[in-house]
Amino acid sequence: ITIEDNGSGIEEKDLPHIFERFYKAENASSQSVGIGLALAKQIISAHNGTIEVESIHGKGTIFLVKLYHT
Repeated sequence: ITIEDNGSGIEEKDLPHIFERFYKAENASSQSVGIGLALAKQIISAHNGTIEVESIHGKGTIFLVKLYHT
C-alpha cells in the first residue's frame, strides 16, 4: 500500500523519529499529540507488516506499507 502526498514533506532530521510515540516535528500541527504514526507502526507490525517513509522537505512524503501473509 502506497500513501503519497505533495504537502510540505518531513525534514530529514525528523525522519528517524517520526514513528516514536509522542514525537512531534517542529512543523507539526498544534493539535497533534504525536501518537498517530507510532500507533500505525504498532498496528502494522502486529499484522506482520512494515512501514517505510520517504520524504523530501518542500515536496511531499511517501509511506510504503507492506503486509505479509504468514
